[in-house]
Amino acid sequence: MEKKEREISKDMRGAGLQGMGGAPASGAAPVSLDYFREARLFLGKDRATLTFYVDQEVASIHYDLIRDEIFYRGHNVKNMTMTQEQWVSLRKFSEYLAQDPKAERLHQAYRACLEHLMTDHGLPA
Repeated sequence: MEKKEREISKDMRGAGLQGMGGAPASGAAPVSLDYFREARLFLGKDRATLTFYVDQEVASIHYDLIRDEIFYRGHNVKNMTMTQEQWVSLRKFSEYLAQDPKAERLHQAYRACLEHLMTDHGLPA
């Protein structure tokens, strides 16, 4: 990675704890920036996607509000056998969404969907 790209990545990681307008997000404890390495959050009207690095690869968590489904690395979570680390990532994504005031509706729906999935997989919600 070139120096300019590293600087941009560093600046973007610092902005990850801020709301969409650059103001600090309120009401939620910050998620450690080290958990989602070089994370990028993309918000739409009815969907949210977080891309990040894990195990030297790019990964993503996507929530579709209309379908009420969560995808991890492009696969529907309800059809996957998830590792403990993957479940932790899904929980951390909820915390990450909570930091952005523009994602409040998505965050609430995502949390309900995640709790339902965890219950279906026999995990405490």
